[in-house]
Amino acid sequence: MTKHTGIRALAGFMGVYHIIMGLAGIVSGQTAATGARILWNATVTVDPQFTYLAKFLGAYVIAFGVMMLAIAKDPVRYGPLVYVAALLGAIRIIERLVFASDLQQAFGIGMDRTIVTAIIVFALNGGLILLKPREQGTSA
Repeated sequence: MTKHTGIRALAGFMGVYHIIMGLAGIVSGQTAATGARILWNATVTVDPQFTYLAKFLGAYVIAFGVMMLAIAKDPVRYGPLVYVAALLGAIRIIERLVFASDLQQAFGIGMDRTIVTAIIVFALNGGLILLKPREQGTSA
């Protein structure tokens, strides 16, 4: 019987990352903008609209992080949620590529960053799928 260490570590990392990012958005628009600058080299104009949207989206990002932590805690029981995460990852990749010119215009995020981000999201979610437990039963 395996302890599913790989998926626990990956899902745990993804969960903590998303909770931190969500909290950054909720804390303040400036905190969210700083995170976007560090991670994606984005130039963000912090105004009341951005600040509200960062708080609104932060709640969803936190919920995703909590889902990932559930997978990390019990990858057998919550294994089917891996497909939900992968679907969201696929949507994010498609959006980034389809709307790359909008990202460039709105935030100054170049195609090089867009491609790197798409590769990272693909690798993380692909890793979840590859590491997803295949057996049925109780968690180890």
